[in-house]
Amino acid sequence: MSGRILIIDDEPHNLNILRIFLNSLHYEIFTVEDGTEAQAMVKEVMPDLILLDVMMPEITGFEICKSLISEPDFDTPIIFLSANAQKEDILQGLRLGAVDYLTKPFDLDVLERKVEIALHQKAKIKNLKKDNKQLAKLVYVDALTGLYNRAYLDITIRMISEGTKKFQAAMMVDMDYFKDINDNFGHLVGDQVLREVAAIIQSKVSSDHDLAFRYGGDEYLVLLHNEANCVEIANSIIKDVDSLKVSLAPNKMQEFSVSIGLTNNFDPTCFEQIITQADAALLGAKNSGRHQIKIR
Repeated sequence: MSGRILIIDDEPHNLNILRIFLNSLHYEIFTVEDGTEAQAMVKEVMPDLILLDVMMPEITGFEICKSLISEPDFDTPIIFLSANAQKEDILQGLRLGAVDYLTKPFDLDVLERKVEIALHQKAKIKNLKKDNKQLAKLVYVDALTGLYNRAYLDITIRMISEGTKKFQAAMMVDMDYFKDINDNFGHLVGDQVLREVAAIIQSKVSSDHDLAFRYGGDEYLVLLHNEANCVEIANSIIKDVDSLKVSLAPNKMQEFSVSIGLTNNFDPTCFEQIITQADAALLGAKNSGRHQIKIR
């Protein structure tokens, strides 16, 4: 098993023994003798395991462990190495969150096995986090278009009302004559068109500040952080959809277009009103001949 191991110990002799032994097991080894520099070293190295001496000048291993464990998202296993074999010290180290406590002089074969177990635990945690991210994507992302879905919109609405998310404009984007696309070319082509339009929308908004949702069958909702260029974004979406090329049935041609309803009257205390205004603007665009933007 591979892994990055950080050894924190103020005794050069101990560091050398551990470094030589663990290097022989093909681990990547980093060392630091000054406990006051340990936390910065952890952030720099991002180790998979920390071997931490307890008794050090200026700051103890217990204090270092307590500080590290208190940091958000810290999940690196810590094994204490100490000449102090008193029961209370061992229990204190484990209470602080260390996965193990070995007393000096330690048996190298035992250390090898303890390190292997700790690194295996770290790998399992890493895989669980990866799985959780994939599950979150399945829950909050529309499977067809890759945009956020209505479930994530509900969360966003709550964040807007709490003031943790801020937007200045909203737009509804709707395919023109989408039923004809499905009727003439089939639902597989219709699905491809929906994906392509979603990709166009996603490419026009800021991935850091804006959010795009599949709101309904062929309808998209976009929340814009800044209203200054919202009309420019809407025009750019219309232009790119006009140029959209999708493989159709032989000898069949189809033009694609969208209508857009836009509102910059964004009241975070009443999201339903925002949607109503964007919908009304979209309806105005549809009633005026489609393939255009209306603002309300």
